[in-house]
Amino acid sequence: MDMNVMNSNGGKEAAVMVRNAYKRFNVANVVLHGLNMTVPEGTVYGLLGPSGCGKTTLLHCIVGRSELDSGEIKVKAKKKANIGYMPQEIALYNEFSIIETMTYYGRLFGLCGKKIEKRTEELLKFLELPSKSSIVGKLSGGQERRVSFAVALIHDPQLLILDEPTVGVDPVLSASIWERLLHMAAHGNKTVIITTHYIEEARQAHTIGLMRNGQLLAEESPSQLMIQHNCSTLEQAFLELSKRQYTSTIGQEDENCNIEVYPTPKEKPEVPLQHDVNCSWKRIFAQLTKNFYWMKRNKAIMCFLLLLPVVQCFLFCLCIGRDPRGLKVAVVNEEVQGISSCDWLPLEGCNFSVPLSCRYLKKIQQKTYNLIEYYDIETAKNAIKTNEVWGLIYFSKNYTASLVERIMLKEETDNVSIALSEVNVWQDMSNQYISNLLRKDALNGYVEFLQGVFFDCGWPPRMADIPIKLEKAIYGNNNPSFSHFTAPAIISLFEFYLPMVFTVGAILMEKMAGLLERSLVAGFGQKYVNQWFQEVENYHNQFKPHFSKLWSLAGVTILEVVISHMVVQFIVISIQTTLMMLVLFVLYDNPLAGSLLWILLLLFLTGTSGMCYGFMVAVMCNTDTAATFMGLGSFFPLAMLSGMMWPLEGMHWILRSIGWILPITLSTETFRALSARAWTITHPTVYKGFFSSFGWICFFMFITMLVVKKNHGLRRK
Repeated sequence: MDMNVMNSNGGKEAAVMVRNAYKRFNVANVVLHGLNMTVPEGTVYGLLGPSGCGKTTLLHCIVGRSELDSGEIKVKAKKKANIGYMPQEIALYNEFSIIETMTYYGRLFGLCGKKIEKRTEELLKFLELPSKSSIVGKLSGGQERRVSFAVALIHDPQLLILDEPTVGVDPVLSASIWERLLHMAAHGNKTVIITTHYIEEARQAHTIGLMRNGQLLAEESPSQLMIQHNCSTLEQAFLELSKRQYTSTIGQEDENCNIEVYPTPKEKPEVPLQHDVNCSWKRIFAQLTKNFYWMKRNKAIMCFLLLLPVVQCFLFCLCIGRDPRGLKVAVVNEEVQGISSCDWLPLEGCNFSVPLSCRYLKKIQQKTYNLIEYYDIETAKNAIKTNEVWGLIYFSKNYTASLVERIMLKEETDNVSIALSEVNVWQDMSNQYISNLLRKDALNGYVEFLQGVFFDCGWPPRMADIPIKLEKAIYGNNNPSFSHFTAPAIISLFEFYLPMVFTVGAILMEKMAGLLERSLVAGFGQKYVNQWFQEVENYHNQFKPHFSKLWSLAGVTILEVVISHMVVQFIVISIQTTLMMLVLFVLYDNPLAGSLLWILLLLFLTGTSGMCYGFMVAVMCNTDTAATFMGLGSFFPLAMLSGMMWPLEGMHWILRSIGWILPITLSTETFRALSARAWTITHPTVYKGFFSSFGWICFFMFITMLVVKKNHGLRRK
């Protein structure tokens, strides 16, 4: 298509030309249907039409944020540095000041600091805005819209594309905006495309394009349109054209009409503004600057993000893994008149005239149980049924004599003495952990009590022990804590989910507010490369041509968004990990026997995996609700199947097979192997965890890129 085509508007060269443009989102929703448009250079072009007629979609196609299914778009400006885009949404960071907003977008367009300062001062005066330190979120609606307008003008573009800039604006401000647009076109040779559904205000434009149902009904100056259709207002002219279009389509509007005539081009239509390369460190720096501005303005959120894992680790260490204390246990002791009398009896030495039941109860009390005396078995059992106590310990009237007889006579002891020498225990087994703890302490306490008796009587104490000797543990100790088992899973879970939550929140916030869309349109071209070189001291001229080619590209890319976000996330993850490690392994004595370097590297990969999962969730979801369902919906299955709550070996074989391939399962096992066993990277359990984390990072990013490619960006079109 020849851009030197002349038109009726003074024979001016075309700044934008669209020919035979088709675009649809599905077979029943054709947004652009053979649209043709010509925008003369140095003029204001008013694109009019009702909401939903395809105006915004057409603008997205012009700036390269969306692609035509068929047709052709030619833009005289080859770089986005020559285009200023103002979306219909305000699309500004409410927490930023005006100067911070202008600095961010100015750096996206390649402007140096001095240039940004100068342009900001000019635009503040030009648009009658308050001081540059004013916070955007505290401005009035009209002032916010003028700041958005200033962002589109910051880099002094030749082509301005403004999507509904006057919607909801005070009439006085609307007139002021139009006055400035006409002034820029007349004195600055700027080309302006402005969309609106306010028909009469567009009479000020040099050229009007009347759009309905994805087609331009007419494209003329306002006066010519009214003369041609013998109307006194543009609204009447638009009505006449709409009636003609409606009449011409009667009888053709069956549901398959659009499908039958919809073209199928042999080649994919060319995007008007192409990317030369996918990554620019200067735009990454601009994104980083924006991220740090956001963190500076949201101190409460950042403190919450940094302190949340610390609080969770403290709660975990204080609430999980400690044995219950002060459990109430019923005692029925027929040997004594009240167990309180045991406090006055000598419980040492080889003296069998003193009830041995008192000596055993003392061992139980030392294990922090609260003994409650009952005087008959039935009353004590009812106390268990009403949950007043967790168990019952019963001693018969002749317990001491029967136990001594059993020890002395051994195999000659009669059955009655054997029965009377037993300690009878009834338990509430509804709580597995408490019941198992009570059972363990009852058995261990009995062995300790009997060994003490043997020692006092000069008998070998080992004869009173169970004939199983637990040697020193190969890994860990012989009295393991449940918190030692769960600590690796807890820190792995936090490392995975906290970056995911932060990533989803940050990306979705920018997507839903239109901020990301605006950044993806921004870019800088060759005219600003020299300003960049002037900021670099001692730069040798022989490298300038090579870097010039690198920097001359169009628009922020997805890769740049990901890289800038990852840098910030790595800083946050590093702080969170350091704090969690201090709580779990310094303040609380969880085992950490292996290499700290490998442990930190594993946590880093786990955090990166969670961040990549967050990217995948953010690009797949367009609302907070959908992201919440997807994030929380995956939290509990991952937590339960990762071996955090229970060993995988105790699960159903199908779930066990699934559990081993989940993102944090192998990394949790690797953390246990490193922290408790001090295994090295050469051990299969260790390197499998590293491979698993790296594999999930690749998988999440692959799915993310597929979704981005399918949606032609981070947002569904």
